[in-house]
Amino acid sequence: MRSVTILSVVVALVLLIVCANVANLLLSRATTRQKEISVRLSLGATRLRLIRQLLTESLLLASMGGALGILVGYWGRQLLPGAAGQMTPLDWRVLAFVLVITGTTGIVFGIAPALRGTGMNVGSALKETSRSVMGSRSFLGKSLLIVQVAISLVLLVGAGLFLRTLHNLRHVDIGFNPQNLLLFRVNPQLNRYDEKRMAALYRDLIDRLATVPGVRAVAMSQPALLSGSVSSTGIYVQGRVYSVAREQRDNTINHLVISPNFFDVMGIPVLLGRGFTDRDNESAPKVVVINEAAVRKYLANENPIGQRFGWSIETAGELEIVGVLRDVKYNSVRDAVPPTMYVPYLQTRRGNAVFEVRTAGNPASAVGAVREAVRQIDPNLPLMDVSTQIEQIERRFLQEKVFAQAYTLFGALALLLASIGLFGLMSYNVARRTNEIGIRMALGAQRQDVVRLVMRESMILVVIGVAAGLGIAIAASRFIATLLFGLAPTDVMTMFLAIGVMVLVSAIAGYLPARRASRVDPMVALHYE
Repeated sequence: MRSVTILSVVVALVLLIVCANVANLLLSRATTRQKEISVRLSLGATRLRLIRQLLTESLLLASMGGALGILVGYWGRQLLPGAAGQMTPLDWRVLAFVLVITGTTGIVFGIAPALRGTGMNVGSALKETSRSVMGSRSFLGKSLLIVQVAISLVLLVGAGLFLRTLHNLRHVDIGFNPQNLLLFRVNPQLNRYDEKRMAALYRDLIDRLATVPGVRAVAMSQPALLSGSVSSTGIYVQGRVYSVAREQRDNTINHLVISPNFFDVMGIPVLLGRGFTDRDNESAPKVVVINEAAVRKYLANENPIGQRFGWSIETAGELEIVGVLRDVKYNSVRDAVPPTMYVPYLQTRRGNAVFEVRTAGNPASAVGAVREAVRQIDPNLPLMDVSTQIEQIERRFLQEKVFAQAYTLFGALALLLASIGLFGLMSYNVARRTNEIGIRMALGAQRQDVVRLVMRESMILVVIGVAAGLGIAIAASRFIATLLFGLAPTDVMTMFLAIGVMVLVSAIAGYLPARRASRVDPMVALHYE
């Protein structure tokens, strides 16, 4: 629910920028039409009637935007990750929500320009020049622009934080080699295999798949690493005393059932002792290999090799530790490696299994040959969840990818809208100050002086907006702190990059009107109005 709330806030911020931009445009339009409105008021039109007309125009714009938004939303569902697109139908509730939002934004952000446009003194307005009229709307227009810049910076900071989080997660040392690794799952129990036939099937599959061209080695496990599945049990070390109350015990350990060559295929080094061999079968003493995290938690300052433990107090001496394995990520790239033990599949009950096929090249190209090899063993055995190890790991980053994509998309959209707003505001100001600029140039001002004048005015607004946005971003960062990885929510580099992008794009947007202002012909400008 927290993720949905954060994304909803992001969408609301973008909507606010859009509305502020439209309000600024409507404000400029109302200012341009002020003499027209004054004439109509002087001829007997009521203020309420003119407000209704201006609000109708605002609602028309909002309705057109809402209709376009529905179309974009309908086609944009296909871009949602996984099955989210099919799970979010555009039913009557969505359409009703869009209708309410469209009407509300059309009224709320159309009312201010309507009130300002109709609230002047008729006699004074008819005598005012466009320059004096422009001054009356300048403060509100600049305030709306500052709001746009501030919100844009907040979204850019969020985009930077989540993009760096995703980058950090993808570069975590997971402890094994995920490259060129094809995964698939089988469940022989669906075909009524018993324990004995299942063990023979797994052995035959490993041997047959190893002969497929392009396949280097094959292993099996249950569950697979970083698959989203967790299998855990209790650990009771021989000779230890445990509390009777189960809820007071902190002695859980994750476990994987594996084939003897699993460590070699996955590229996981055994640090102490040995791994498994084919001799670790049903008739041999039961053995396990544990990871470094299990040693640190349960056998600290002891030699783990030869130690015994069990699944319960009664079986505390049943399993012998024969090796210690390097820590590898079990279920989450983000979380610390949990205590984990590995058990040979011939010494435990068997169920469905995941096969890890190490290939010489792209694992996706071996899927057809692998399917054929399995079909030769059992034509009725389906392959399920076929994917590469890289794809499986990427699925563990689904939330981070959604946030990174959403913040980047909306941050870029907000930046574009704020830039358009700045360009529009400064273009409007330049157009209204053409006479003033002409006088300055006639009195000796150079083109670069005019550029500096306009750029200074625009960049002051941007700096104020950036300062406000930075404060908001720092204050709001605590709400996403738990979603980040490998960096602080107030990461200085991310903040500076976001500010740099905001200032650079704003400078470009402000320079275009400034350059146009510097090209004003003084003689033409003096006759302006």
